[in-house]
Amino acid sequence: MPKFTPPVPTPLQKSKVGVLGFWRVAHSWIDALSHKSYEMLLGHFWLPAMRVFIINDPKWVERILVKEPANYPKHRLMHESLEPLIGSSPFTTNGTVWQRQRRMLDQAFGHARLSLVFPLMQQACHDMLLRFEQQDLGKPLDVDAAMTHVTADIVYRTIFSVPLGEAEAASLFAAFTRYQEFAQKVMVCKLLRLPVLWYDYRRRQYAAVIKAFLGDKVRRRFEFLTTREEQNGADILSGLRCAIDPEDGAALTEQEVLDQVCMLFLAGHETSASSLSWCLYVLGEAPKLQKQLVDELLQVAPTGELNFAEMRQLSGVAAMFREVLRLYPPVGYFPREAMQDQEIRGAKVKKGDALLVFPWLLHRHRRWWREPDVFNSERFLNKDNAPVRGTYLPFGLGARACIGAGFAMQEAALILSAVMKNYDVLPVPGFEPQVVGRLTVRSAKGIQVMLKRKL
Repeated sequence: MPKFTPPVPTPLQKSKVGVLGFWRVAHSWIDALSHKSYEMLLGHFWLPAMRVFIINDPKWVERILVKEPANYPKHRLMHESLEPLIGSSPFTTNGTVWQRQRRMLDQAFGHARLSLVFPLMQQACHDMLLRFEQQDLGKPLDVDAAMTHVTADIVYRTIFSVPLGEAEAASLFAAFTRYQEFAQKVMVCKLLRLPVLWYDYRRRQYAAVIKAFLGDKVRRRFEFLTTREEQNGADILSGLRCAIDPEDGAALTEQEVLDQVCMLFLAGHETSASSLSWCLYVLGEAPKLQKQLVDELLQVAPTGELNFAEMRQLSGVAAMFREVLRLYPPVGYFPREAMQDQEIRGAKVKKGDALLVFPWLLHRHRRWWREPDVFNSERFLNKDNAPVRGTYLPFGLGARACIGAGFAMQEAALILSAVMKNYDVLPVPGFEPQVVGRLTVRSAKGIQVMLKRKL
């Protein structure tokens, strides 16, 4: 398949940024990375609040995420960063609390198997195409907003069994965007031991907007449907309400359900929207690749919409999506905390030190990938080119790997197929995204493409 190099920030020349220079992380943590970051196996820097080690050695990645996760729990700053929005949920909790929540979440997802949510995804894609038809296709499409709407609609339907309105989607998109900006600033201030009052106040304002919207829907279900009535439901919310902890027989409270819903909504639409926005940008810049994928679609489903069984035949679409996840992993780093003094690759690590497993760096590491900044989806079509274990982890690894990985892959294939079957994706002359790393990897000025209706 065709190769090209999509946008990537220029690394710093110097590996030492310093405390003052580290403030640039308030805008984007990618801006603090140097050339050495993409070559080293272990990096470190000291901040007023903590010592930080960057782990680029796949053997240690495996140990931290897969073999000994209890010895390397999620860092407390991750919880502090996301707590206003997702409360106490599996994305940030540890130990027995996380184990209980994951058990309950596994039960809830059993209610919403991929085959059951497939029609919901299809209807959301159909509604997306209707929105495209109502736009002036002579003007650039705001891809971030469009993908945020359709992915939020899909996860919203999966949770609540109803579609998400356009005005609601726009309001949530704006609130999530601003929340990310202020959450990033709060984290940096805490790392530098600077006051966070204003940033924290603004962060909580935007989190409150989102939680109020989702909380109203959860509260209505608790008020108007009993647990017995929820047994007949097929959405995630009914699954959460019916889930029973096998160890103590307890169900989730309304607040616990809301925390899980907020976490699923954040993880289920923000990360997917980020990836799909980059996918459409790539398609616009790679017309030969786009033609190959359209040919694959027509061969698999020449006359109508894809059905559930046909999804697995879209190997080219899946490979393209995996390569985009490599270049632009939605979650750029996983923060962990050392629970004991130890030595990592000759470095003395103390209890409480932060360990960062960096998908962004591992996916572009000069040692683990050939032409690491080049887009080449053939990497995921040839089994002989399988990546070294521990160097490709867009959904994480081990027990804490993303529960919605299969959901995201199915969703991406459906959305991309729907767009490519109906439109040619074209670049906007002179436009180039500006990559930034916040809670997710996005473009600071959004992403734009042109859509041309197929005849």
